[in-house]
Amino acid sequence: MAITVYGTYRTKIEAMTPADLLPPEIAGGNVQYVYDEYTAAALAAANVIAVCKKLPVGARIVNWWIDATALSTVSLKFGTLADDDEFMENTATANAAKKMCMDDDGITQSLGFEIAEGNGQTLIITTSGPSAATGTIKVAVAYAVKG
Repeated sequence: MAITVYGTYRTKIEAMTPADLLPPEIAGGNVQYVYDEYTAAALAAANVIAVCKKLPVGARIVNWWIDATALSTVSLKFGTLADDDEFMENTATANAAKKMCMDDDGITQSLGFEIAEGNGQTLIITTSGPSAATGTIKVAVAYAVKG
């Protein structure tokens, strides 16, 4: 006979009392998107590109996407000022034809990552590699906030 098992938050919902309500960003929050792009002109390695607006404290990352198809072959990291590879460790843009997202193999698990106050609110892309970055980087981030 098959059994039904519950995820962490569904278990809390099943046993919920008013004193144990789930945070709104986990159950019933609003998903918002931010988008930004940057056109690099011979941007040297180890430069930081601050992207999008500062995220609100307590927001939880739902997904993110980086489009580097119009960028020269370099490596990129994606994270916050507090941890520059929080979401993606150094990843090559593979012959100017690379799209990356949270679902890719080898990507740091960031689903549900909670944005902390201060440097954790600023999203950054860091360039690296032997050659300068030239071309356009696009980034979009989906995050949940209290409704």
